[in-house]
Amino acid sequence: MSTHPNAILMAVLKPDDLSRKTMREILAGNDVKDSEIDNLKIGEKEYFRIIMESDYDEGYQISADEGDLVFLDMVTYGYGEVITWADLEKQKNALEEWAKAMSEKFHCSYSIQVTANYW
Repeated sequence: MSTHPNAILMAVLKPDDLSRKTMREILAGNDVKDSEIDNLKIGEKEYFRIIMESDYDEGYQISADEGDLVFLDMVTYGYGEVITWADLEKQKNALEEWAKAMSEKFHCSYSIQVTANYW
C-alpha cells in the first residue's frame, strides 16, 4: 500500500437490464468504442469506467455491488494535491446531471459517491 491517498468522485449506476449490454449502450451513445481505453469524458473530466465483477475492485480499491457500472475520477492524486470545494461541486453537478440522464435513458438507478484509496 502506498503512502498517498486519493479522493475519488464516482457515479454508480445500477442497471435494470444486463450490465455489459447497458455499458455498451452507454458507450455507444457517448461515441466511445468498447475496445477503447477505459475512459469516458463526462463534463470536462475523463472518468475511468468499470463493470464491477464483485463487490470490491482491488485495482481501484473501490466498493460497489457486483454488476454495478462505476464511473470514477481521482479528484486528488496524493502528494498534497487539493481541489477547491467550488471545483468539486462543479464536477459533482456535471457528473450527477450525466448520471441522471443515463439512468433515465437506460432504466438505472444511480448514486454519486465520494471515497478514497491509497496508491
